[in-house]
Amino acid sequence: MSNKGSNDVTIKLDSRLLYGLIALLAVAGIFAIGLWIGNYMQGDSAAPVAAPPAAPADAGAALTGASDITIGTPAPAADLGAGGAPAGAASSSPVHTDQVKVGDAEPRLWIPEAGAANWRVDLGQIPADKATEKDFQIENIGTAELVIEDTSASCGCTAAHIGESNLAPGAKTTLRVSYDPRVNQEFGRFVQKQIRVKSNDPLVPLAEFTITADVASQ
Repeated sequence: MSNKGSNDVTIKLDSRLLYGLIALLAVAGIFAIGLWIGNYMQGDSAAPVAAPPAAPADAGAALTGASDITIGTPAPAADLGAGGAPAGAASSSPVHTDQVKVGDAEPRLWIPEAGAANWRVDLGQIPADKATEKDFQIENIGTAELVIEDTSASCGCTAAHIGESNLAPGAKTTLRVSYDPRVNQEFGRFVQKQIRVKSNDPLVPLAEFTITADVASQ
């Protein structure tokens, strides 16, 4: 009978150990599930939220005045800036009053000969052993003083010199352009050079036109 009692005690001790292990595993499982749920919830909250689509630009928003315009198909009236020029457009050619009317107190630069030739003036056949000069007339067809700030050319072989820098409305001055083929040894070639005039014309502050020529061979 003493042996039977010791066996009972052993069985009870083994059962307590088994139940303890089961309880420990259950707690660990619950803890793991809770940790996973917490991480999942945190991941959802940290996910970036898509920004709402941008509202379409208001067609009635105020338009800023443009410094340049493009000559070509007329822009819709809603896109016109100060002086009737298309806002945000760009052009290097002067703009005549027949294309865009002049506003109050607005200077406007114009070069009649270049404008009549679509801003590309051909000097024809020129000699190779000396510089060739040509005078262009610049007019202020605006309603305020035109200030010519600078004149330049696309290369060192070409120069542009202005007579008067300040022109009252209706006044004119001379732009003398000189090209020397000896500078770049451009003999027997067809050449084209750009002439630029910087002014306070609000539509085209940097006007540009092209001269072309056939340089004789040496």
